Amino acid sequence: MNRRRMVAGLLPLGCGAVAWTGCQTETPEASQPPQVAERVYVANQASASVSVIDAGSGEVVATVDMTRYGFDGNSRPHHTAVDPDGAHWYVSLIGGGHVLRFDAGNELVDRAPFETPGLLAADPASGMLYVGRSMMAVNPPQRIGVIDPEDMSIEELDVFFPRPHALALDPATERVFTASLVENRFAVLSEGSGELDLVGVEGPPHTFVQFALSPDGRHLVATAQLTGKLLVFDAADPAGGLVAEVDVGAQPWHPVFSPDGDRVYFGAKDDDEVVVVETAGWTVVERITAPGIVEPHGSAVTADGRYLFVSNRNLKGTYAPSREVENNADVGTVVKIDTETYEVVRTIEVGAYPAGISIGPAG
Repeated sequence: MNRRRMVAGLLPLGCGAVAWTGCQTETPEASQPPQVAERVYVANQASASVSVIDAGSGEVVATVDMTRYGFDGNSRPHHTAVDPDGAHWYVSLIGGGHVLRFDAGNELVDRAPFETPGLLAADPASGMLYVGRSMMAVNPPQRIGVIDPEDMSIEELDVFFPRPHALALDPATERVFTASLVENRFAVLSEGSGELDLVGVEGPPHTFVQFALSPDGRHLVATAQLTGKLLVFDAADPAGGLVAEVDVGAQPWHPVFSPDGDRVYFGAKDDDEVVVVETAGWTVVERITAPGIVEPHGSAVTADGRYLFVSNRNLKGTYAPSREVENNADVGTVVKIDTETYEVVRTIEVGAYPAGISIGPAG
């Protein structure tokens, strides 16, 4: 059953006139906190900053300004990733041409140069960090990067197609998936052997935005910007064709699986909705709307699966912040959604154009 849910009546919390690091609006939420303390890292692309959010309380606990480290206001932080133990986190800077490594105290410890970096993926098995190219890069090198976090040394891996963007890892089989933005092709790289397989996908131009791998490693899903679909592949044999093809709405963005693998969550950016797909039959079961869901971009879910965090660009400015600003679009949001009720339990105000988002232990 498809349902369209609207959550209204969010009440503003107090926001002081001193240096602003983030305000929140909320409705009552269940009292159970995540099983472990977790942090959400949100790249504010137009604010040259990263917002660090406590997943339990939904409060912005730090705002990390990239200009502190020699980058200008056009450094465009795009995506984040967290080490499995939470000891370090990473951010890609499209305009700054670097991937940065921070410790759990939000201090910069190292950096790696990389042309127009985009999506990031940390491999819990090898410890390596993979990096793709930004969607904003018109003609980047046909290579992705693999970074050794110990010294931030970087190796570039050929994929032989233009504009590699989508990025996912399968630690169990030591494979890396990346896809082209302009061709219906994606690559499967073996970390161990170095072998590369190219997979063609039939149909009209899809423009693969991002991948997600199911927790059991059986299915690889891809969001398709131009066709408005969620494409489902057999992860063991992605060249064997589609398992399912789901119509999900206008410009589906970054997908994430629930920890039990029963659902996939992502934003339909041009519909201002968060979409829930049930994997048992690959059907849309919820479309969530709320004042803070405006051009949803990134998705991340807590380790216990109870809460979903979605970043929202708000470039249209239809969300009105709880503090007075000259332009509503200067404030983006992250919504915290209860995955049992599909209600937005907190709307967190962050910097301008929040894009990629990740979650991990507090470290």
